[in-house]
Amino acid sequence: MDDKEITINNVLRHSMHDFLNSLHLIQMNLDMGRIEEAKKLISNYSSKCNQFFDMNNVGLSKTNEWLQTFSMRYNKMTLVVQTSLLSSGLDKYDAVLREYLECFLQSIYPNLRGYQEQLFKVHISTDEQLEIQLEVQGNWSFHSYKEGSLTDLFHIEEQVNTENELKVKLIAFERLE
Repeated sequence: MDDKEITINNVLRHSMHDFLNSLHLIQMNLDMGRIEEAKKLISNYSSKCNQFFDMNNVGLSKTNEWLQTFSMRYNKMTLVVQTSLLSSGLDKYDAVLREYLECFLQSIYPNLRGYQEQLFKVHISTDEQLEIQLEVQGNWSFHSYKEGSLTDLFHIEEQVNTENELKVKLIAFERLE
């Protein structure tokens, strides 16, 4: 992990680089006559944009910013984000969730063993409660993790903890309206 400050210019440069790569991938598929593959890529990129706007609209803007800049700080891992956001008004959870994600990754990242894919999955859902499923797949030295509560907002459940997989679920104490 690089500890240097992430500036707006860094974020814009990184975003433009990713955007150009995406356009080139679509163009390459079109040039090869792979129309359906190009359509799938456009659909995937559209879904990511909608996910970004949805997270901001429900009040998770700090968490969203952390997720959007993830690859700039944790370039040895691949991030996969899924959302099922049915409720709004999640502002009070935002700063705590963002801080938890950062601490969680900082506790694992230095222990990664190199030269294989390291995957970090985040699934944020709202139905009756806000739930965040975190899953790390890869290879690292043993990770000690404790269940418990995170402030008075979340209960933390460890579901799997091996040298190749870690699953943790954060569940909000309060029901959503």
